[in-house]
Amino acid sequence: MYKEYFGFNRYPFSKEIAGPDLFRSKDFIGWQEKMELLQKHGGLGVVWGVPGSGKSACLRWLRESLNHNRFRFYYLPDPPLSQNEFYRTVATAMALCPAGRRTANFRLLQEHIIDLARDKRITPIIVIDESQLLPQAVLEAVRLLLNFDIDSRDHAILLLCGQTELRRRLRLAVYEPLVQRIVAHYQFAGLQADEVEPYLRHRLALAGVQDQLFEPGAVQFITQVGKGVPRQIDVLAVRALSAAAVAKRKSVAQEHVQQAVAETLTTG
Repeated sequence: MYKEYFGFNRYPFSKEIAGPDLFRSKDFIGWQEKMELLQKHGGLGVVWGVPGSGKSACLRWLRESLNHNRFRFYYLPDPPLSQNEFYRTVATAMALCPAGRRTANFRLLQEHIIDLARDKRITPIIVIDESQLLPQAVLEAVRLLLNFDIDSRDHAILLLCGQTELRRRLRLAVYEPLVQRIVAHYQFAGLQADEVEPYLRHRLALAGVQDQLFEPGAVQFITQVGKGVPRQIDVLAVRALSAAAVAKRKSVAQEHVQQAVAETLTTG
């Protein structure tokens, strides 16, 4: 209802947003810089943040922004639970035929990655999402897979992406050999308080409305309740727009955000 009422040409806070359309927040720029470093040097990267902080959107941007003559992107949405499952999952993603034994799959992957690097000048980027759930044995497999030419070169990029629990785990002494391999790491902090208003305006503009529909009081309340988490801010914005549309208002007031908060707490 609110889409037609306010004249949007698409839903302004949908998750379906192209990489080039992402809001250039301080978080996004920081992530961009770390990924440029990782693409230049190869090796291991680690990123973490609370749920809804923008990790998935930035991963989509990374995939879309790559030079496909130099990189290939492989995404593992579900963390493998054993070393052989890890090797087999990556091999399948690379369109290889995995073997039954773990050691054979390890050799298969390393030989394929070396072939890509030496013969085709292509660096694979392997992303493991929800990495905070990876068993210790799989994290060890990650370290071993990145060992090329007696540990003298980085022919691949492996990116561990997870929630804040991932950072806590990697501080344990048992993971020190893996941590020493980290080339770039980044923590998603969410939107800063002074970024919420331009973020809302940006999303409205992408949907065809140039006016700032959110009144200052509404922006302030969204900033307070959303705590900088883009997903929470998006949910609040959608429900506040709906409340304003039902009330036949031309803009979103603080009372509509308060109604959205009450609805969120009630429905989850």
